[in-house]
Amino acid sequence: MELDKGLRSGKLGEQCEAVVRFPRLFQKYPFPILINSAFLKLADVFRVGNNFLRLCVLKVTQQSEKHLEKILNVDEFVKRVFSVIHSNDPVARAITLRMLGSMASIIPERKNAHHSIRQSLDSHDNVEVEAAIFAAANFSAQSKDFAAGICNKISEMIQGLATPVDLKLKLIPILQHMHHDASLASSSRQLLQQLVTSYPSTKMVIVTLHTFTLLAASSLVDIPKQIQLLLQYLKNDPRKAVKRLAIQDLKLLANKTPHTWSRENIQVYTFLSMCHVVGLFTVWK
Repeated sequence: MELDKGLRSGKLGEQCEAVVRFPRLFQKYPFPILINSAFLKLADVFRVGNNFLRLCVLKVTQQSEKHLEKILNVDEFVKRVFSVIHSNDPVARAITLRMLGSMASIIPERKNAHHSIRQSLDSHDNVEVEAAIFAAANFSAQSKDFAAGICNKISEMIQGLATPVDLKLKLIPILQHMHHDASLASSSRQLLQQLVTSYPSTKMVIVTLHTFTLLAASSLVDIPKQIQLLLQYLKNDPRKAVKRLAIQDLKLLANKTPHTWSRENIQVYTFLSMCHVVGLFTVWK
């Protein structure tokens, strides 16, 4: 009742204070009826409030992600939040996209959300595009249909000459979620292989290789190929940042699927990682 009174206050400061106190309420009383009622009130604040209040509601939703599954009236909650996607303000739309992305675990197959994300990827506003990328990554992780439908769009944007490099760096990690079926994983792997060859800059190689590793770790069938690729970069690439990434990713794959490593892989990895630590690459080569 106290928080509800704060939400209905005419003062922005008191409204914000009430909103940010909800995560503590959820931790203390994690009951579905209370959480459902609270999230519906927060959705109303999101629908009628200004962008700062919407941002506060977004942060509360992200902090309380484990409680989202306790919302009983999901349709009503989504309806109130989704109404803001039709705003003329690109910042409001961007916050709404991030809100939808944060709720992907409970609405993975909502077609209107899928459509809005896809549409916003073509926006001329960078803030909205980045929010759409965030939402696309979250929905791709949860929904096979969304991942399959958005894969070609993401590929076109990454390969497009008009797409800035910094935006490509944000788009590439979405490909780690294209593991729902073999053909999707294979096409994503081909694109990543092309990118790692076509864009040799340090940032691009690091992001692409790590995405490569996460995709392989999820799809499993490509792990031996990924081990070979990472060992190749660890051996031949002179850049310390790339070598460090290769070692970290090889460790990730070793922890996840140690049975896929051959004796030769283990020997090469041990030797190369030791060389990296003591700085003996030039001597060895």
